[in-house]
Amino acid sequence: MRAAMIVPGIGVLILVLFIGAGFLTSNPVQTTKTSTGAFSVAGTPLRAEPAVHALKVIAVSGQPPGNIINAASIPQGSTRISYTNNSAASQGAYDAKITLRDDQSQGAVENFYKLVMKKQGWQIVSTGAADHVTGGLEVLGKKAGSDGFYWEMGAVILPTSFGAGAPAAGATSFSLELIQVQDVD
Repeated sequence: MRAAMIVPGIGVLILVLFIGAGFLTSNPVQTTKTSTGAFSVAGTPLRAEPAVHALKVIAVSGQPPGNIINAASIPQGSTRISYTNNSAASQGAYDAKITLRDDQSQGAVENFYKLVMKKQGWQIVSTGAADHVTGGLEVLGKKAGSDGFYWEMGAVILPTSFGAGAPAAGATSFSLELIQVQDVD
């Protein structure tokens, strides 16, 4: 009878080992940092601040995940002027953007996003002229989310505007769009 108990004992041992391994290798959902402290970005005079408060209006049902929100920054002093949620048109995939304005030139904002996105772990996949935006520039990046999906973030920077309501050096509007990339299999 003792020899027969070895088989269930080995089964229980294997089960415990697999459950333990599952806990050790799981990818827990990362909480969103609420810090608003600004930080320097090497290569640009602009200071970055976490975008968590600016993105709050487009964060729904835990999307984007914490590690994606934590990897998004805006130039310190930027003001959100609008937001759009396009998720319904994206057949259930997350797709939303915020539009902001900053008292910097288009080139300064573009350079900021090239540097800060790389610093925060985004793989820069494209830079240059923006599609469908005359005179606009874009910086596109990709990052793995803690939710098991890849995420894309695009910074689309409009040309600097001058005149009524803008400082003498001009002001630049730009948008940050976050998109959950669905499997194409």
